[in-house]
Amino acid sequence: MKKNPSPASEAKIDANRENAKKSTGPRTDAGKEASSRNGLKHGLCADKHLLPGEQPDDLCAHLQNLLDTFRPVGEGEEKLVLRIAAAQWRLDRAFPMEAGILRERFHDVAAKDTAREKQNLRDKAWARKYRDPEPPPLIPPNQGDLVARAFDADCAGPNSISKLVRYEGALERSIDRSLRQLKAFQAARLSSSGSGTPPAPPKKENCEANPNNPPGATEGSVEILHPVEDVQPAPAPGAHPSASCVEARLDTPFGGPRPFDNPCPAYLE
Repeated sequence: MKKNPSPASEAKIDANRENAKKSTGPRTDAGKEASSRNGLKHGLCADKHLLPGEQPDDLCAHLQNLLDTFRPVGEGEEKLVLRIAAAQWRLDRAFPMEAGILRERFHDVAAKDTAREKQNLRDKAWARKYRDPEPPPLIPPNQGDLVARAFDADCAGPNSISKLVRYEGALERSIDRSLRQLKAFQAARLSSSGSGTPPAPPKKENCEANPNNPPGATEGSVEILHPVEDVQPAPAPGAHPSASCVEARLDTPFGGPRPFDNPCPAYLE
């Protein structure tokens, strides 16, 4: 085996270029869009927002609801909200998927019942031919056990439901981490800006003047807590404008360069 193979000649490089021009891959925009989904299996890790059957208005409403709820300020908070929106959007796909998996397994259960009936008929025919006792009739399955039988068929076959549960757990953990990071970011921002300055220490009452002072208590050992209202700062102007202006750009992945410097920020980029 040669450790230092000789470089390809110019003739070979030119031949490779000519062969590459003969590629039969998609050339039109529609063909390229269709081929981009060839490897799509479940959509939980897809880099596209919308899959067939999903509506742009639903995605915009989902994103706008999170923006109104968390009111992100700054690049760090905005990215965390976008990450939460992306993970939640993918997580919502898991619920109809589970029902679809079970419906698919219903066909396997029906095929199994049909095979059992055919086998029973063959056993009866052989018993009559050889004058043996006929096998007992089959007990019809309980219709209430259909989902359980479908689940059992999935466990014995592709095990899709178990895999789906693992994807759900990963997405839920991602949402939980993003929420905790967002809470820490907002707490640090409020503390540094002064609008969310931590409340003053609670007032203390002299224990010696307290008739219910326990024996051995010292001055200041009993604290009278006074509730302090949670001051929420007003959202910064332009922090999270409506997401309705970006419905035409729903086919790009979350994340990427910060889009908030444009007049109509594309939150879905």
